[in-house]
Amino acid sequence: MSIRPTQHPYHDFLHRLAKPARYTGGEFQSITKAWDAVEVRYALCFPDVYDIGMSHLGTKILYKIVNDLPWALGERAFTPWTDLEEQLRERQLPLVSLEGWRPLNDFDVLGFSLQYELTYTNMLTMLDLGGVPLRNADRDESHPLVIAGGPSATHPEPMTPFVDAFVIGDGEETLPAMLKILRQAKREGVCRQEILLRWAELGGVYCPDLYTRAVVDDGGFEVISGVIDPRAPKRVTRQIIEDIDRYPFPDDAPVAAAEAIFDRMSIEIARGCTEGCRFCQAGMIYRPVRERSPKQVVDTVLGAIEKAGYDEVSLTCLSTADYSCISPLIKEVSQELKRRNTSMSVSSLRAYGLAEDLLDEISSIRASSLTFAPEAGSQRMRDVINKNINEENLHTTAHRVFSRNWHKVKTYFIIGLPTEEEDDIYAIIDTARKMRDIGRIYKGNAEVVVSVSSHVPKPHTPFQWAAMDSPEEIGRKQSILHYKCKSNRLKFRRHDVRASFLEGIIGRGDRKVGDAIELAWRAGARFDGWDEHLAYDAWMQAFEETDVDPGFYLGRLREDIALPWDHIDVGLADGFL
Repeated sequence: MSIRPTQHPYHDFLHRLAKPARYTGGEFQSITKAWDAVEVRYALCFPDVYDIGMSHLGTKILYKIVNDLPWALGERAFTPWTDLEEQLRERQLPLVSLEGWRPLNDFDVLGFSLQYELTYTNMLTMLDLGGVPLRNADRDESHPLVIAGGPSATHPEPMTPFVDAFVIGDGEETLPAMLKILRQAKREGVCRQEILLRWAELGGVYCPDLYTRAVVDDGGFEVISGVIDPRAPKRVTRQIIEDIDRYPFPDDAPVAAAEAIFDRMSIEIARGCTEGCRFCQAGMIYRPVRERSPKQVVDTVLGAIEKAGYDEVSLTCLSTADYSCISPLIKEVSQELKRRNTSMSVSSLRAYGLAEDLLDEISSIRASSLTFAPEAGSQRMRDVINKNINEENLHTTAHRVFSRNWHKVKTYFIIGLPTEEEDDIYAIIDTARKMRDIGRIYKGNAEVVVSVSSHVPKPHTPFQWAAMDSPEEIGRKQSILHYKCKSNRLKFRRHDVRASFLEGIIGRGDRKVGDAIELAWRAGARFDGWDEHLAYDAWMQAFEETDVDPGFYLGRLREDIALPWDHIDVGLADGFL
């Protein structure tokens, strides 16, 4: 069928769904191209529910880039919530894209954004409902090619049974180049294998089927042992956009029809981070720091407000306070936003180095609470993780913040870090309580929220060899903090330790873990990052049936063994970690 159906394929039962607008498309500023007028058809697939995916900045960037190609179209698809999945299976209907209501199996390429390990089962749901065989070995020339990018693509082995090609690094240049190769390949009528080889020659594209695997260390991982074709590189190098101003952030992205989790105009003002925290994968794999020009940021913000009427703007990057022009930028943006009665939030602010006039500007435009990430409570622990902050910085910042319009500060800490001791746990409470006490000098209702996550050792970080605390140990530490926060009248928030446990196994996994992912999915695992949906028992059973030993994947790793992600070069010098 070459034209869009006049009725939505789900029109008979949309009224039965919790949020029908998640699936109907037609949002303001969405792009619908004529299917038969283009040569390459690309589906931007986000493996989470619409409410989450519509806030993803990378999808917005690539949506514009693909649709700016005159010979290609890009349409979006998100993981259906459980109510729609049930209806689709009952009625034997496919998952369709938002713009053209096309089954995913109709596209040439399905491109998934892998932001988080606990979305992997959602990707399998989308493939299955889209009419695409889960495993790349079961696909033929009639099926779409399946590619994936995002931070989790830098340690891709658990998903290699399901993905034809991984895009390593920035996708702004690599993706159009891949689609151009595909366009030429379609004209020539070449096979999938030849397309993969041509993609591999680009650089920054890892095609798993072009490599051999073996267990090269006694009791070690299954790792890449060689290449099948010399056109494939032995190590795949992360691609880097040196000047991100060449790819302006879109000011005309689709506006969410159903309420998005972060329903605001967000703009990436810089990419990369200079802080070098030893637990942080993003800080390692997005190096070096690249900034958007202040003029481009301001023009994009004002353009988006003018076109879509946003009432909140968010300036985002890994460490906003390190943006070289942050003070003049915020001053200029805030002055423009005041005239438009629009508020502003600034993400990832360090808990130190905030100039007085900068805080004045932020607080003057209906800014909500501020969020800081000391990460650890004791100075010893902050030194271990290379967090460049001390108690004096925190106290100075607390005085500056609470003496203005704010009465609430959110703090983020991590437990289970390498070398952590009992005193480091109690130091989290001491740090938060001191900040709260400073706040109450200025406001009787001053509030400090303590949010605590569990450390998950990540590939490509200095802590990639570290052991992860057991669920029981993390639970014990959480209980201590919960009790101490309650007795000190601090608000306490924690992550589900079971989710962190799974994240750790999958994150350091090899191809063998992919078998467990599929088995858990077949047993009902969906939306594993949502506490109320986590099918923990299904995962434990899957690990047992596939001989995946959680203790091995989460234990201390020897530094002399080959790792499943060694063939991915993210740009760190040998020996740096």
